[in-house]
Amino acid sequence: MIDKVTVIIADIDGTLVNKGESIMPITKAALEELHQKGILLGLSTGRKINSSMFQRAKNWGLSFDFDIIIGMNGGQLWDSKHEDIESYYLLQPKQMKEIIEKMSPLGLNAMIYEEDYMVTMYFDDLIHASMSRNNMKVVVTDGDSDRLCIRPNYNVLFRFDEKRTDEVAEFAKTVDCDEYHGIMTSPGIIEFMDPRVNKGMALHKYSQRSGIPIGEIMAFGDMDNDKEMLKEAGWGVCLENGSDISKSMADDVTEYPCTEDGMGRYLEQHVLGKIV
Repeated sequence: MIDKVTVIIADIDGTLVNKGESIMPITKAALEELHQKGILLGLSTGRKINSSMFQRAKNWGLSFDFDIIIGMNGGQLWDSKHEDIESYYLLQPKQMKEIIEKMSPLGLNAMIYEEDYMVTMYFDDLIHASMSRNNMKVVVTDGDSDRLCIRPNYNVLFRFDEKRTDEVAEFAKTVDCDEYHGIMTSPGIIEFMDPRVNKGMALHKYSQRSGIPIGEIMAFGDMDNDKEMLKEAGWGVCLENGSDISKSMADDVTEYPCTEDGMGRYLEQHVLGKIV
């Protein structure tokens, strides 16, 4: 455990909240106490930083706003000391088109984020569920992939039945190249992005512009897209329900999963008792 904790940053789904955006009571109480003690708190997510992201704390019933937000798996960075949202290493339209074409044999539904809405080739149950969770409108292109590739973007995302996760992961290896690669961000979701983009990279960017040593940052995550963040943070904690690779790159693993308040219990036991 690190001697000084100045910042705590957490992935959202499967880490901070359960599926369906439900934050557990111990986690909520721990965050409130940490905020009162002056600890900076942040989110690190694969979602886009937009108006709905800034409403997350209020939606969860928290009394404060988050101090840091890493979005698009490290492609975006915002903190309360800077009004601007920094962007890093966007995919170009040609690359996005290539990704969609190379993944087409799997028959998956491609989508991207634009401003405060999603753009997708087809409307299905998975898109409907995502729209509800994220409180975002959807633009449907009726199969027109060119509409998704009209301007640079952070990633190209595919949603699919969780039962196909191994099949999709194996096929994605044939698509990966020096310009882009795919990463499973949760069961049933794969995202293609610039290989330089990851949450760990964004954590270093935040450390540099805030002046807070990365060794004073604690990070929580669960899936493959959290692994670099867990490795690079001063103390990285993977949830018990996390992926094997994220557990292997973390400094510690919670005793309980997200559904049993794993993050909150860990904060109570290992952090709150040590902060004066």
